[in-house]
Amino acid sequence: MDILFANIQSCLLNILFIYFCFTIYFKFLERNLNTFTNAFIIVLVCGVSIVFSMTFPILFIKEIPIDIRQIPLIVGAFYGGRRVTFVLTGILLGYRLYLGIPDFALAFCVYSLQLTLLCIVFPYFKNTVNLRKKLWIALGTAVLASSSTTALNVLFLPLPITVEFLVFSLILVIIQATGVLFCVWFTEKARKDLILSKEVAKLEKLKTVSTIAASISHEVRNPLTVTKGFLQLLYDSGLSEQEREYYINTALEALEKAESTITDYLTFAKPSLENVKVLSLHKELISVKNLVSPYAAMNNVEIETRLEKNIYIAGEKEKLHQLFINILKNGIEAMPQGGTLKIELKCFKSDAIITIADTGIGMDEEQLERLGNPFFTTKDIGTGLGTMVVYSVVKAMGGKIHVDSTPGTGTSFTVLLPTVEAAEL
Repeated sequence: MDILFANIQSCLLNILFIYFCFTIYFKFLERNLNTFTNAFIIVLVCGVSIVFSMTFPILFIKEIPIDIRQIPLIVGAFYGGRRVTFVLTGILLGYRLYLGIPDFALAFCVYSLQLTLLCIVFPYFKNTVNLRKKLWIALGTAVLASSSTTALNVLFLPLPITVEFLVFSLILVIIQATGVLFCVWFTEKARKDLILSKEVAKLEKLKTVSTIAASISHEVRNPLTVTKGFLQLLYDSGLSEQEREYYINTALEALEKAESTITDYLTFAKPSLENVKVLSLHKELISVKNLVSPYAAMNNVEIETRLEKNIYIAGEKEKLHQLFINILKNGIEAMPQGGTLKIELKCFKSDAIITIADTGIGMDEEQLERLGNPFFTTKDIGTGLGTMVVYSVVKAMGGKIHVDSTPGTGTSFTVLLPTVEAAEL
């Protein structure tokens, strides 16, 4: 028993290193790898584990190292196939020959038998879908391989058959079988989690598409219905000129609303920039402010500006206007009782910092986390497309956006956009 306790540290070190190597392989499961790349990674991970186990064995008996090299060999064979099994067996025998361990002929016979066993078991393991059956196959293979190795060593080598040796051999079989089971279980769990995450991602995409279709249909159909109704009323020959003008203006307003919804949707769906120019942020923000000033006055909102000059960015003018108009409109509508909307522009290092702050109703932490998600809105009437457009345009321009908000105090949007020189194209 003294030998057993003296070598527990080496055994645990081997197990930790093997688990570390397979953890790296689990990370590669998240990527779409071709067959050759997957086989190469398995050979690399299992080969390194085999070499490490043989370099730091648990103990030596008659100059024969006892280690847990069979764990990566068996697991690699299960998930790599016959070719990987041949390569790993070659690595094992080649490194054993390099270390100069005696009785190479016996080792060659032992691992040739294991190679045959793994090649026979591999198709059954691969074609088994049930996890419990895979674990039983792995357990049986590990116990048979480890037991046969010990039996052949006892049979052909003059090893002392003592109580300590038998206890240690039994514990080694248990350790190797348990190690194979855990590696198989973790690998299958990682694969299952990967499949589930892909399915969830597909379902989320389908849900988003259906939500977009339903929302766009609803938001466009309503103004079109209004337009259709008022155009039908124009057939009435008894209409006065004032009524006719009112109907036409109402129909045009409904069409503009539908056009605005479609524009927001297209900007979100295709956020890339097409007509990129060098723009003066001071000039563009003044222009946007003038556009929304009448709407702000109607809602009893005062707009304050503090804008630095000579700050330029590369972007598309129309989408930049759409970006800031959406933020300003949201700020105005967040102050139903009136208030102050502040616009600040300054430059820090290579970024232009635009801050738009209102004194409105604000948002809580849950609303902030959902901000920018498809069709989330804090308004009683709204689609959430405007905020989605803001995030899409900022991303397309290589910028960042940060939102701070406190319920009852207000919300602050901070947009960071990379600057360029005025003469840069």
